[in-house]
Order: sequence, then C-alpha cells, then structure tokens
Amino acid sequence: MANKTLIIDKRMRDVEKLKLKEMGYELIELKTIQDVYEEISSHVDIFACKVGEQIIIEPTQYENISKYNTKLICGAEKLKGNYPEDIKYNACIIGKKAIHSLDYTDSILKQQLINKGYELINTSQGYTNCSIAVIDDNSAIVTDKGLYKILTFHGIDTLYVNKKLDIKLLKGNNYSNKRGFIGGCISKVSNKIIVFGDLNKIDENGKIRKFIKNKQKEIVEFKGLDVIDYGGLIEI
Repeated sequence: MANKTLIIDKRMRDVEKLKLKEMGYELIELKTIQDVYEEISSHVDIFACKVGEQIIIEPTQYENISKYNTKLICGAEKLKGNYPEDIKYNACIIGKKAIHSLDYTDSILKQQLINKGYELINTSQGYTNCSIAVIDDNSAIVTDKGLYKILTFHGIDTLYVNKKLDIKLLKGNNYSNKRGFIGGCISKVSNKIIVFGDLNKIDENGKIRKFIKNKQKEIVEFKGLDVIDYGGLIEI
C-alpha cells in the first residue's frame, strides 16, 4: 500500500472518503463488530490507539486488517458489549501524555505506553479519546469539565466548550438518539484538522475555529453536512 494510509470507519460518507483519497491517502476501513453497541461498532477510537509509530488494534479488528501494515500490534483483550468493557483501547494521546481510565486499559497498550516513556494520566472518564479532540502535541478541545480540569492541570492548552453539541452518531441507515463526542468528529492528520461535517453546525460562536487556526492548523470540513462522530481516524 501507499506510505500514506488512514484507518477509518467503513460507514464514513463517500464525499469524505473521496476527499481523503484526494489528499493522497489509502483508506483501511474497519468492519462493524457486533460485540459492542451499534453506534460505535466500527469506530476507530474504540478499536485502535496509536502509540508513537505503532498502532495497537483490538484482536478481532487486527485479524481483519493486519495484512495491510506491519506497524499494527494485536492487543490482548477483545471488546465486550457494555461500558467499561468497550473502552480498553480508548486512551487519548497528546504529545507524550496518555490520558485514560487506566484500570481498564488493554494490557499490551499500557505496556507499550510505559515502554515508550509516556506519562500516564488517570481519569474517571473512560471514553477519553472520544471526548478529547486533539489539535496538536499540547492542545485539545473538550466539552467535559472534568477532562478540562485534568488537561489544564497537566499543562495542556485546552478549549472548554460549555454546551451540548449537535454531533450525530450512526445507527443503521439513520442517526442514533445518542449524542456523539467531539473527539470522534474532529481529527488531526499531519498539519490538518479534519471535521466530519460543517464546523459551523457545532461552532456557532466561532471559538472552535479560532482555537484551531491559532494553532496554525488548516481546517478541512464539509460545508452543509451534519457533523458525525466516526471515532476519528488514525494515520499510519
């Protein structure tokens, strides 16, 4: 495969897949796995976590995509249906910091973090990577006040958005009644920030856009489209 590759949710809209391909990326699509609830059944941040240049993948998904890349490492634990059995790979990596509910982190993922010298930061929020939109190695956007306090305490420049955002989750061919997370609809790829939809739909006052631009990041968005949480994406 090409050197530039992204792991994505197979349910991503065609217009978004096309844009990523136009940016020069090959796409590896995660299959839906029935062991977790439908909305997150092929979310990248549920099944995979990137540590340095390596990606730790949940065993079932690893079987599906391991042939595509040698940087993939099979995790120890398969995911199960309900929280906290579905958060084992949902650690958020910001620079050399790893934020997660560490009692539930997959053992191979945790060992990789330790081996590579990451600072481990514990939080009660298990869906950590879902809940944090990472902008660069020392900045992020959250809607969770507890995470805001933790990140700022550890010196991470963090924008707190104090409102419920209209972020969609997919269920079948429709939207779910559940609300999506900001970390799953905004992803960093190289020097760009990808928004899966029209940023204006979740950023009425422009604070998110201003914060991202102040970090010298180019925003790639999809004007007019609803914002969808796909569990982000991972660049290989």
